[in-house]
Amino acid sequence: MSAKSRYQDLALRRDSFLDRARDGAALTIPSLLPPNGHTHTQNLPQPYQGLGARCVVNLSSRLLTALLPPGQSFFKLVIPNEALIQSGQLAAPAELDRGFALAEKLIMSEINRANWRTATNLSIQLQVVTGNSLEYIGPDNQLRVYRLDQYVVERDLTGQVQEIILHQKIPPDQSPIKSETKRDMGHEFVDLYTWVKRNKKGLFEVHQEIEDQMVPKSKGTYQISPFLPLRWSLVPGEDYGRGKIEEHYADLVALDGMAKAMLDGSAMASRHVYLVRPNATGANLRRRIAEADNGEVVIGNLEDVSMLQFSNVAGLQIAAEEVRRLTEVLAHAFLLNSGIQRDAERVTATETRILAQEIEQQLGGVYSTMSQEMQRARLERLIVQMVEQGSLPPFDGDLIEPQITTGLEALGREQDVHRVSAAAQMVQLLGPEVLDYVKMPELLTRAFNGLGLPQVIRSEEEANQIRQQRQMAEMAQQMGPEVVNSVIEQGNLDG
Repeated sequence: MSAKSRYQDLALRRDSFLDRARDGAALTIPSLLPPNGHTHTQNLPQPYQGLGARCVVNLSSRLLTALLPPGQSFFKLVIPNEALIQSGQLAAPAELDRGFALAEKLIMSEINRANWRTATNLSIQLQVVTGNSLEYIGPDNQLRVYRLDQYVVERDLTGQVQEIILHQKIPPDQSPIKSETKRDMGHEFVDLYTWVKRNKKGLFEVHQEIEDQMVPKSKGTYQISPFLPLRWSLVPGEDYGRGKIEEHYADLVALDGMAKAMLDGSAMASRHVYLVRPNATGANLRRRIAEADNGEVVIGNLEDVSMLQFSNVAGLQIAAEEVRRLTEVLAHAFLLNSGIQRDAERVTATETRILAQEIEQQLGGVYSTMSQEMQRARLERLIVQMVEQGSLPPFDGDLIEPQITTGLEALGREQDVHRVSAAAQMVQLLGPEVLDYVKMPELLTRAFNGLGLPQVIRSEEEANQIRQQRQMAEMAQQMGPEVVNSVIEQGNLDG
């Protein structure tokens, strides 16, 4: 079976999800998933309210801040508990932890260079509106995002991905093989299908096809797939997810209808129409009223002229009250009324953690799922590619694993700093004799690693050299430089 025919078969099971996703996009941001057959020359449907778009933008920006906090690392490299138990250690050595911190900085600098935040924001918006998005991490470590009408996916009963087919329309001059060129609204393109399948060994086999012909040098096998099909909410037994908009679709439809009624009623209420009695006295009274300027005197009888007034004011008030109620419901569901996070480029770790807790409470566990399924899968693939590119030292997947630190429990390095601070206060309370039992170099290393400053920690050799220099300086002050020089010379002769 070719990739094209398999894509068409799987697309039949996707149609119902695609229709609901398009309905949700039409009420919020239509450009996220245009109607079927839409081209760039056609106008997109426009809703009668802008609250839906505000809800999507606000929620996606808050999730982006929580998942990729500015100026902070969203993960840390740790040794799995199984490896620690086998080695008989309670925690990783401080020097090894320092090396992990330096590796984290390299990874974060690559993420910032590749500008993952822009692609992540688009991916989150697609998940909020349509419930699904497909991410691809290219060889250049760039993130590319695809919407639901560009791919199909099949999962097993546990939710594991078994098959992905991505459909792209590329220009004919970019096609690696000669094929039939199609034309749509003056645009020429070639259909390219990328087929990803999981084999019995759990590896992902990838190849590309154009017009049932395999693209040369397109075959590959990956232990960690560069294609990540993401879902907003996980429904057992379904290949695709459901979006946040679908959960509040009824409220958005009602709000859009009420907004249209308010717009029509306001337009009718704002009309100014004069009624003139047919047999009114005075020549051309109707014309003189129509042509009169503001403040001009017109001769006529007041009983001959009246203004048509809008009488359904109560109906407009009912519609306005319903719009207000629906706005409050949607604003609460999409965190529009939250004032925890400040409007700033850099927010503190405490604010980020509180924001994560609020998101987790409002979204019912979706945030924890995204932090693991999206962030962890991305990170594991990026580490593999950076090791292959030589940007990172080789990693042993069984001895080192990434741990996401932007979840609900906020298992980040900020807690390490708090632990070190509490330990220092305890040592101060117990007295100086406790210092003989505390490994101060390891304590300091963990504190500065937690602050994200591993480069300011000196090694044990550097610390010993500084101690020796300090001792020599103290001896020089007490005994004079001649005695110190003689002691150094004697030590060199003994050596």
